[in-house]
Amino acid sequence: MAYRTSAPLGADGWLRIESYTRSASRAFHDLVQVVVDPADPSNRVLRIASPAHTDATVIRPATPLPERYRISLRVGFADFGDGRPGSNGYAGGERAEPWWNDDATTQNGFYWLTILDAQPRPHNNTWIHHHRKVVVDSDNNYPPWMEMFDGSRFSLNGEHPIMMFALDGRGAGTEMTGKPFLSYSAGAWQPSGAIRGVDAYLPGEWYRVSIERSGNVYTLEIAGRFRYGGQRTYRASIDAQANCVWHFNRTPAEDASGCLDETGWPSLGAAYPRWPAGQTWPDWFMFGDPHNNYYRGQVLYDDVQLEVWR
Repeated sequence: MAYRTSAPLGADGWLRIESYTRSASRAFHDLVQVVVDPADPSNRVLRIASPAHTDATVIRPATPLPERYRISLRVGFADFGDGRPGSNGYAGGERAEPWWNDDATTQNGFYWLTILDAQPRPHNNTWIHHHRKVVVDSDNNYPPWMEMFDGSRFSLNGEHPIMMFALDGRGAGTEMTGKPFLSYSAGAWQPSGAIRGVDAYLPGEWYRVSIERSGNVYTLEIAGRFRYGGQRTYRASIDAQANCVWHFNRTPAEDASGCLDETGWPSLGAAYPRWPAGQTWPDWFMFGDPHNNYYRGQVLYDDVQLEVWR
C-alpha cells in the first residue's frame, strides 16, 4: 500500500508539492514543513524530509517551463548521510525493493535542482534516471563509486559530493541508470560516462543554485563555501543540441535529428523513454528527494525564483 499527496505552494499555486509514503501513519508535516532558518531565526524556510527511505517529496512547477528561463533557489543544511563507513544516514537494513533487491544504505542523497523531461513526482530511482536532462544533485555513496576533484587530482570519494551533469543522449547507458553522465568537474566537461563531482558540500551551509536555459544552451551554477574550493562559484554551460543532451528538444523547431535513438529499453517496456523522431519533451524543474526506494534524511530550501525574458 502506498499513499500520495499533491498540494499547491507559493503565490497563486505556481509550485506543487508532490509527496509519497508507504506509511499510513505518516503525517504530511513529517515530509514537508515550514521551519525556522538555522542561520537566521527571523527567516522561515521549507524543510523536505524523508523519515524512511520509502518516503519521497519533491517540489515542481504547476506547468512546464517557458522557452527561456532561469530557476534559482537556496539549498542548505543537508542531512542525507555522509558517504562514510557506518549507517550513511539510515536506520540499517533498508533495501531498494520492490524494484531492486539492492542494499539501499550504500547511497543516500537529494536533488539540489534538476530539469526533467516529464512531470516530476516521486518514483523509484530507475524512473528518474530515464527522465533527467541536466542535474545538480548529491549522492553520498559508500563504498565510493564516483570520483571527487580536490583541486589538484581525482580520487574515489563519495563523501558529500556535488554533481553537475548533463545526460549524454548518444551514450548507450544502462536500464537501471539511464544515459551516461557528462560531468562538469576540474573546470571542464568530462568524458562521457565519467562520474566526477565538482566539489563537496558542507552540512551547515547555505548555497545558491540555478539552472538557466537560453536557446539550446543550459547553464548550471552553484555558489557557496565548499570543502575543497572554499568560497566560490561553479558555473558551466553546455550546448544541448551539439552534445545531444537527453531529450533537450521541447518543440519541433529544436532540431534533434542528430540525436535520435530508436533502440528503447527492452526489459522495461516501450513506455520508457527513447529518442524517436517527431517526439518532443518539455522542461520541468524539480528539487527534493524523488526516490521512493532510496534516500533518508532532510534538507532545507528557500527563496525559489523563476526569471523569464519578455
